[in-house]
Amino acid sequence: MTCTTRARRAPLWLAALALAAAACSDSSKAEAPAPVSAPATPAATTPASATAPASATTPAEAPGELRAFTGAPTRVVWVQSDGSDPFAAGDQLVLMGLDSEDRKGERVILGNRQSYVKPLLTPSGQRIVFSTRPQAPGPEVFIVNFDGSGLKKLGPGFALTVWQNPADNREWVYVGTDNKGYDFATVSRFPIDDPSKSELVWNKTLVSGDTFQVSADGRFAGGLFPWPNAGIAELPNKSWERVGEGCWTAMTTARGPLAWYFDGSHRNVTLVDMRTKKRWTVPLNQAPGFENPEVYHPRWSNHPRFIALSGPYNQGGANQVRSGGKQSEVWVGRFSDDFSRVEAWSRATNNGGGDSYPDIWIDTAKSSIPTRPAGAIGPATAAPASGQSAAAAGASRVVLDLRLTHAGPIPTPQSILPYRHALVVNEYEVVGVTSGQYAQKKIQVAQWAIRDGKVLADAKKAAGATARLTVERYDAHPELEGERLITDLGASDLPLYYEIK
Repeated sequence: MTCTTRARRAPLWLAALALAAAACSDSSKAEAPAPVSAPATPAATTPASATAPASATTPAEAPGELRAFTGAPTRVVWVQSDGSDPFAAGDQLVLMGLDSEDRKGERVILGNRQSYVKPLLTPSGQRIVFSTRPQAPGPEVFIVNFDGSGLKKLGPGFALTVWQNPADNREWVYVGTDNKGYDFATVSRFPIDDPSKSELVWNKTLVSGDTFQVSADGRFAGGLFPWPNAGIAELPNKSWERVGEGCWTAMTTARGPLAWYFDGSHRNVTLVDMRTKKRWTVPLNQAPGFENPEVYHPRWSNHPRFIALSGPYNQGGANQVRSGGKQSEVWVGRFSDDFSRVEAWSRATNNGGGDSYPDIWIDTAKSSIPTRPAGAIGPATAAPASGQSAAAAGASRVVLDLRLTHAGPIPTPQSILPYRHALVVNEYEVVGVTSGQYAQKKIQVAQWAIRDGKVLADAKKAAGATARLTVERYDAHPELEGERLITDLGASDLPLYYEIK
């Protein structure tokens, strides 16, 4: 449910992975769902009359525009709260949906306020698999038609991802069991329509529940093994290789396997082309109207060019995501053909609730956006993990005399859990350059505020205070990439620096 850096070594099995990758509509109702049989557990009971929350309204863009954006029929599902539960940890949630084809806008799929976590649209786009929160007596997996009918329990566990077997188009669900919180000791899979045919997928390490996706051929999975260890596992139950540290990992297939992991600032992802070993960073918080907020719940859709996330999280506090808020909406992003940036954004929702855990399904057979890139993947400056990044190569140490103009918020150790360390971004006026080169009049510096779960004595700073700091470019320190990074500053062209002690 949380995050936190770049790999120090390349996977040993990349050649095999590349070869494997190469081989590789019913109408919805606008009103609340009709009554269905109640599941066995109280946490997932559907009442005889489910009602839509007051926050369900018309989407920001007409569904026709969403279809134009994705180039095909599109469905979106998400979880909605009153804004106070961005992690979907409670039981006052509803399950929401949107279909680009019926022009009925946002609608309630399951309106009984209860626990809904990580809804997943099946590969056909017709049904939704979701789970209840992992607490005693344990999570359970359910499935429901997009129109809210046919609700039934698939069994115990937590749904990690869905997959379609390319050999026969049969739909499967991957389920985590034997959990400790949101980490699962066992991953199994079974056909969605035949849970009795369960087979072991992974039990070599714990797997974190929010971030697990499999390759098109089912041979590999990207995930956290567990948080903060982002990696790729060879299935079933063979080995895994670490690619970095972070959270909200995801994997898709472009020309070959393409993975990402989210950074500790909750703003960017590091993409890793598993075929060439190159990696690069892409901001995910630059949708229209965003002013450097945090975002959350990033997830790749079934179409490699499209992602979904929730945001903006900009309500103040040291941990912006945890602050939640009703301003959080579902956004759909479209990668450029080379995946070097998000080239465009579309807001899928506009309502009075707090939206989280989005998933989108696109009819790829009808999409006007190609699923495979035409040229190379990644920016020209992208470098393998074993090499030095362009930013690191150009970075040099600078000693500056500074005057503090803006002190960043100091979080409490409790507010950043399960992180135990955090840096805060402070902004300074440059009074003088003692050593090295720095031409700007201002500088933003990431400085340690919490180490080992304790606030440092010098973390709190007062505006106007002067200091001589030794700094280097933040992006020249890959070991910091997954650490929790706190800032309340708006968008800036200034590069981020890191204080060296």
